[in-house]
Amino acid sequence: MALAQKKNKRKSIQQSDPGKILYLIMSLTDHRCSDIQIRINTYLCEECEADLVFHVIVNCERKEAFIDTVGTVSLPRRTIVKLSPKLLETLRSKLDQAELLSNFEDDFKNVVMPYLPKDNAKRRVILMPVDGNPFAVIFCAVAPKIVESNVPLVIHECALFVWPTLKKTIALEYERCLKTKCQQLLRVAKRLFTQVASLETLLQMASDQAKNLFQAEHCVVLLVDVEKMELYESYSPLKHLSAPPDYQERRFPLNLGISGEVISTGMFINARTASEHPLFNSTIDCLPNVKCRNLLCFPIREQGGIIGVGQVINKIVDPYFDGMDEEMALAFSIYCGICIIHSAVFQKIQEAHIRNALATELVMYHMKVSDDEVASLMDCTGYHKNPLVAGLHFETRSLPLRELPCYALKMFTDLRLDKKFDIKPQKLACFILYVKKGYRDVPYHNWTHAFNVVQWAYASIINFRLLQHRYFNDLQALMYLVASLVHDIDHRGTTNSFQVLGRTNLAALYSSEGSVMERHHLAQAMCILNTEGCDILQSLPRREFDRAIMMLRDNILSTDLSNYYKNVGDYKVIAMDFQIGNQLHFTVLQSLLMNAADLSDQIKDWASVKKTAAAVLAEFFKQGELEKLRGEQPAQSMDREKCFIPDLEIEFLTTTVIPLYDLLGKILPQASTFSKTVVEHIEKWEHSKPVFAELPFPAGLAVLLSPELDTLIELNKQEAERLERERIEAELLAAQRAKEEAEEEEDEY
Repeated sequence: MALAQKKNKRKSIQQSDPGKILYLIMSLTDHRCSDIQIRINTYLCEECEADLVFHVIVNCERKEAFIDTVGTVSLPRRTIVKLSPKLLETLRSKLDQAELLSNFEDDFKNVVMPYLPKDNAKRRVILMPVDGNPFAVIFCAVAPKIVESNVPLVIHECALFVWPTLKKTIALEYERCLKTKCQQLLRVAKRLFTQVASLETLLQMASDQAKNLFQAEHCVVLLVDVEKMELYESYSPLKHLSAPPDYQERRFPLNLGISGEVISTGMFINARTASEHPLFNSTIDCLPNVKCRNLLCFPIREQGGIIGVGQVINKIVDPYFDGMDEEMALAFSIYCGICIIHSAVFQKIQEAHIRNALATELVMYHMKVSDDEVASLMDCTGYHKNPLVAGLHFETRSLPLRELPCYALKMFTDLRLDKKFDIKPQKLACFILYVKKGYRDVPYHNWTHAFNVVQWAYASIINFRLLQHRYFNDLQALMYLVASLVHDIDHRGTTNSFQVLGRTNLAALYSSEGSVMERHHLAQAMCILNTEGCDILQSLPRREFDRAIMMLRDNILSTDLSNYYKNVGDYKVIAMDFQIGNQLHFTVLQSLLMNAADLSDQIKDWASVKKTAAAVLAEFFKQGELEKLRGEQPAQSMDREKCFIPDLEIEFLTTTVIPLYDLLGKILPQASTFSKTVVEHIEKWEHSKPVFAELPFPAGLAVLLSPELDTLIELNKQEAERLERERIEAELLAAQRAKEEAEEEEDEY
């Protein structure tokens, strides 16, 4: 071996013509890798007087070898050859080797022999390795006629100058090939993401796309059945092509074959000769009646772990799946896993949607308003012209409960909103009756409260002349009334914090958006508005309909006092310089009016205030008991054993109600008088403190409902006034005495 005797690589040229070397180097620019190899092959073939020269390019990291050109011929496609022991030995020794062509592997001979004369089997092949990372090359000269010991020297001297260019060109084409594969993979992923609606269709497309991507004959996706701890084939091409009528789904133990090992380790396995792999099991690692030559098996993952395995079987043309296929398999498995999970989630969402639709259908069936009820409401001949209904201080509890729907209907018609928006009387009547049935029988947030709120909204439109002064347009007035009517529909008598801390179904639906109960009220309202016969907004043009729904949403969400507290600073700024026609300012007025209507019980007479407080506290105390059952400590206001009612009411009126009506009064001056009424109620609560203090806290609700409370409050008020008069008289007397003493001292002086 001529080159083995050289201790160092020579930088000088002994066997080669420098002019030819220079000409060769100059000819290697701006060419494809195969063109460069052909030029090098031509040069070496002439210098070595060989029958044939070609390159075996080796990817050292992946232990893969391939041939692009043979002599002056560029092969139709890159041909992979097995990295035989002879080739491996040549690379490791870094020395030239000689071997008969007949002693090489069949795949190697099949590539080379078509380009040699027929009597070529016993020709010697000189192998000359050139080391590199990640790519190396083995120059192969077949039957050189010059002195055999000089052949490695000629190749070596040529490689000194051409190998850097050739190596960079090989790396460049590898990157281009990788880029092309990645683009194919992205196209595959795009197609997969369009099929998440059906898992079987998704797996069918994944199988077809994988066959194209990996150029394989077959592809199989096996999923993990967690309950049975088995692998199963959800989609099989055999099921749709050649399977018998009694075809059964294929299922396998989790630990069987190469697939079982992939599930166990989470690592892919590339069985280049499948039958020789120790774990290969034809039952699971291949399809029935298919001979498995090679197999690439990879895990399919999602965030929680492995959900299946993918198998690509029998590489077309090439003898095995190469390293690039392995990289593509890992990337493909991620996309496939994401799509499978998305498909499963999509199906669960569809099922949940269907269940929700069925549940809604059931609820609407039990809420269903009969034609007789609608007709009875429309044909009612009762007296519904109580002039006080349009008053801002009207006590709605004075009306018979059965007549409330009639008055609600009258509010819409009195403002001619039904005519302005072409709302059919039957639809409006049906809508009101559906809303009435949508309220639960809870102490406070019930149909009576809803009517109270819509009555105040109606009264505010009239008394504040919101339409005449252009604070509201017709659509805004309509949605103000609708929102007031539905703002607490299906209220469960519990607060948002109760829902969130209890992780209820409502909290699961809405807690990420905030205002859990208000969003539920909005959803229920939309359900009724979308019900045939109740769709009172149907005649609105699309843009007006969208604006109406946005106003409905904003109105209902504004009744969550946490939103009011959060935005009250901005409200104060806008209230100081309110501008009619400004959309932001309208939104603030809309929010203040909704809250004013919601809390309007507090500006009515003392009897109404007491009844409201009793109803609210009944809900609070019931929630407190539920929280105790859950092992939680309720807030003091929710605990009947700790709540001192007058303090709670005074705090609420002082911190929330008075500031709210003061703000509203800055925009609508007529509303500024409401605070005076609230202050009077605060005085009554102050005078009630001695009455409540005489009994234990748990008896507070009974005290509030006692008919004697007002008498005791009046007595306490008179006693307080008497004490105040005595204090004033004492102060005046003291001042008079001090004055007289001062005058006496002055006279003496």
